[in-house]
Amino acid sequence: MLMSRLIPAALAAALVCAAPAWSQFSAQEFTSAQKDPRAFTLDEKSVTIEKLGPVVNPSTLPTPPRAPANEGGGGTGLPVLDQIINTGLKIWKIIEDNKPVVDINTQYATALPKGLKGWTDMAGWLPPAGMVYEMSAKNLYGMKVIDLKYQVLRTYGGSYDGTGRYLTAVTIQPLLVNVAWGYHFSMESSVPDTSVVNVGTSADPVAGLTAQLGWTISTPLKYSSGQSLYFLQGDGAFREVGGPFSAESLKKARVAAESIAPSDSKPARFD
Repeated sequence: MLMSRLIPAALAAALVCAAPAWSQFSAQEFTSAQKDPRAFTLDEKSVTIEKLGPVVNPSTLPTPPRAPANEGGGGTGLPVLDQIINTGLKIWKIIEDNKPVVDINTQYATALPKGLKGWTDMAGWLPPAGMVYEMSAKNLYGMKVIDLKYQVLRTYGGSYDGTGRYLTAVTIQPLLVNVAWGYHFSMESSVPDTSVVNVGTSADPVAGLTAQLGWTISTPLKYSSGQSLYFLQGDGAFREVGGPFSAESLKKARVAAESIAPSDSKPARFD
């Protein structure tokens, strides 16, 4: 899922002062882009995301911090177990202009029962788990200009008085960020309220949410943006559901999904 905007090289110098949206570029970057436009033009067909595998030591990931006083809507009564909401953040920055900015201890989403005071009122949480991905992109010369590794993290399995399976500490953490000079890369995560659902039953709720990973790549000549989607469940199921994933990664995901019948009680693991 890609969008782009081309900027004519002849207008590049004028944009330094004319358009605040392009003020992140230096005069030297604009001059270099004019001299060699192919080097500063992203080949959008080259953008791929490859699944590398599960986090090696998920037990070393930080456990979710204690819920703020207002988490869960300040619930004081019994939680409504089959009404699942995100009591964490709805949107947060991961990388801003080539620099990691996310704090996984405070910037995360949840899928918990409505009215719950916080995730600490639940039991049965399993050790944090994660999946590592590599994103890459090239310019029109075929030279790699974006080399990014990140991991999608979550803690799952928590229940309330033995009922339900829920999610907390859902976040995305950059592990490696290499961006070519003249390119500016940013990434953010979001979990819309409409993406938080109950994929189980009223009697046995299973939380599910879609984490959206949005990114932008810009040069003095071109602006591109894209999005990847991940679906996570409180029973441990995890899969990619959209984005510029490599053909091999998508093939593996489809095979794994098709091998599990809807009635199968085992989580659809992709790790």
